Amino acid sequence: MVVLYQIHNYTVERNKENKDNFTVIQTLPYNRTGTIVKDLKPSTEYTIRLSSSNKYGRSDGVMLTQYTLPDRFIRDLMLIIVLPLSLAVLFIMAVCLKFRPGCKSKPEKYETELWMRGDWLEIPRSDLTLQEKLGEGAFGEVYKGLVRIDGQLRQCAVKKLKENATEIERRNLINELQINVTVGEHPNVISLIGACTRSGTILVVVRLAVNGCLLQHLKETRENPYLNVAQKQVHFTHMDKARIGRDIANGMLHLASKKCVHRDLAARNVLLGEDDAAMVSDFGLSRDVYESGEYESTSTGLLPVRWMALESLEDYTYNTKTDVWSFGVVLWEIESGGKMPYSGLGGGMEVVDFLKSGQRLKQPDGCPDKIYEIMISCWRPDPSQRPSFSELVTSLEQELHSKGFYQRCLKDKNNETESPGQVNVTEEGDGQDGENSSF
Repeated sequence: MVVLYQIHNYTVERNKENKDNFTVIQTLPYNRTGTIVKDLKPSTEYTIRLSSSNKYGRSDGVMLTQYTLPDRFIRDLMLIIVLPLSLAVLFIMAVCLKFRPGCKSKPEKYETELWMRGDWLEIPRSDLTLQEKLGEGAFGEVYKGLVRIDGQLRQCAVKKLKENATEIERRNLINELQINVTVGEHPNVISLIGACTRSGTILVVVRLAVNGCLLQHLKETRENPYLNVAQKQVHFTHMDKARIGRDIANGMLHLASKKCVHRDLAARNVLLGEDDAAMVSDFGLSRDVYESGEYESTSTGLLPVRWMALESLEDYTYNTKTDVWSFGVVLWEIESGGKMPYSGLGGGMEVVDFLKSGQRLKQPDGCPDKIYEIMISCWRPDPSQRPSFSELVTSLEQELHSKGFYQRCLKDKNNETESPGQVNVTEEGDGQDGENSSF
């Protein structure tokens, strides 16, 4: 900016008693901050015009009209003190107007007022304890923690910024906090508990997902053909996958009802709570970007191109229907065991060409035909032909019914009712009951 608009000099002009023509009396170099205008008549009205020049031309300038005084002493005082000060003020005003886009005001007062107007629970820092770190990105960190609410301790997750975070990252965290307030409570959404904003580092406190990230869980439980059968971990059943998909669709239905567009729905942004209940997180695209190949650098920034709808890739359109497309990719991730979508393609343009040719992700091994049909419906080129999240919830509920999921749940519930005193040693041994008993 300084190189493009460097001021070369200033021109001082004079006009006596409202005549039409201005007379150039001085041309000042850029580093001069004031001047003295001589040879003025007493008791006369003068208009002084100050304009700046650079390689693009000369500005219209700013003007000052003033009477000279009859008394020589006062007149000299005026010329020596008042006029240079006035010219200096005009000079400063001209520079600020010229470089207004580059002038930055301090945001602290504005942001403090913004926090005070927040509709979240303001948590005293003394009521919050940070424990082990759960993860981190380029500018943020997430910790497991304990928060005291109404005298009771409960587990939580706490997001905070690193010391090297930029002003943009701070505003993004405030934006994420406001989105959490708008979204409200839902069993399939990572809901806000409260925040610490009044002093010090901003801390956003949300519900803890005890079983962590869905993508990581998919990768860890993926069947490995190179392992012996005895070494293989227990992986999600078809019913488990359908239930997780149903939970995600239910969470997205809630976001859509709140007019919230996710823009980054992916398995990495889905967390698992107790009994592996899926919860959508990081809505509002206010999150750190990891250099993991999942986000690609474009002219508009880092974008998750492999999860984006065709219209989003072409003209950056985002709405609930583009979230539906991303949901189809999430179903594919679940059925493929957390594999990277379009792994054989190099990048954004290759993905666009692939999709525009009418091709789509192939049906993963072992994926039920009904689930793949749901995926394909999410990837229809015409957004109006894609299902709504309400319809997706219904389709996945029907799949669960057909697999006997609800009959099994009813049977398990009846068994618990018939044997209220029975103790399940396996569940007790995993440490989950002991962890919850302290709250």
